[in-house]
Amino acid sequence: MIKEPKAKPSHFDKWNRAHRGAFMKGYNAFVSGESIEASPYDDKRQYSGKLTWSRSFHAAWVDGWRWASSGK
Repeated sequence: MIKEPKAKPSHFDKWNRAHRGAFMKGYNAFVSGESIEASPYDDKRQYSGKLTWSRSFHAAWVDGWRWASSGK
């Protein structure tokens, strides 16, 4: 079951749709009893060592998990 937080972070509606989705997945992971280590987003890098967007999705997921854990 998908739950919606009572309140969302400021400017949540202006976030990229994909990042909003990652946040909500993290939020619902907490509600479902998953641990913070359960993030499905790995820290992927390019062959050159440069970062990819995967780190931002992981951060959004963790933010959602923490948002739910704080009771918001």
